[in-house]
Amino acid sequence: MRIRHHRAVAWIAIGLLTALAAACSSDGDDAGPPDDTEPTTTTTPLAVTRNMATVVVPTTDPAGYNVYRPADLTATGAPLPVIVWANGGCFRYDTAWAPLLESWAAAGFVVVAITSPPGVDDPRTAGMSTTDDQAAAIDWASEQNDTDGGPYSGRLDLNRVVAAGNSCGGITTLGLAARDTRVHSVFVLSGSSSFPGSPPEAAAAVMADIDVPVGYVNGGPEDISTANIEQDYGLLPVGVAAYWAHRSTATHQVVSTDPAVLTEVAEISTNWIDFTLYGNPELETTLLQDPCGSCAAGTWTTASKNLDLLVSG
Repeated sequence: MRIRHHRAVAWIAIGLLTALAAACSSDGDDAGPPDDTEPTTTTTPLAVTRNMATVVVPTTDPAGYNVYRPADLTATGAPLPVIVWANGGCFRYDTAWAPLLESWAAAGFVVVAITSPPGVDDPRTAGMSTTDDQAAAIDWASEQNDTDGGPYSGRLDLNRVVAAGNSCGGITTLGLAARDTRVHSVFVLSGSSSFPGSPPEAAAAVMADIDVPVGYVNGGPEDISTANIEQDYGLLPVGVAAYWAHRSTATHQVVSTDPAVLTEVAEISTNWIDFTLYGNPELETTLLQDPCGSCAAGTWTTASKNLDLLVSG
């Protein structure tokens, strides 16, 4: 028990330290409300090729979330899918993952990310986020979508909700997918359903209840999440679609928070999310054969099962 406890604390600490490093290097500017600047957008069947103007808007009721979204909520001509995001370390501070979250927003997704509520000067005092916090992000999106006259009224696609998270945030993400039927797809960055060193029964209890597509991205063999992802992958129920892209080299910390690597992660994860929500067969081929078009050959290796079940038409 002592070894498992120390490993769990180590995994949380990595997320805390990397996010704190980002906080210390941040210029401290708060995201403001959207302005009236006309965004430059391109509408395309593939989300990854969009480059929409984006904004980051904090929620007010409840507070404690940042919404990364296209500046023009009508830019795609259709309601926008929603991603509910949990940070590494189950940390209530999202800046370290902003490159990834902003990429998803530019691709046409509305990302509701857990962050510190107003008045919290030190994110370390805000407590760890939970599965309930991610569920509350879906609640917020649903309420906003149903609010007549509000900025999000009728503009969110609640039939296409994605749960996503990093490291400890992956644990809450998979926990949410196991219990909440509003989740239609999952993306986990260098994380799994349980902490390193946890008994297999802990992972099995979560994975047995998941019936939506699950995609994993992590670093190289040195990434501490590797063994747990392999365990999760094997525990998924028969017939559930799964995808796993792992880098030739990168530690848990690097693949989770390095801005250059997050650019690669953004490309792979955007294609995964887009594929699971819309079933474009072109993306199935891309995910398997060329998961990162901007990367050198051999940088990423993939495994998958049951992807054919997701292809539309």
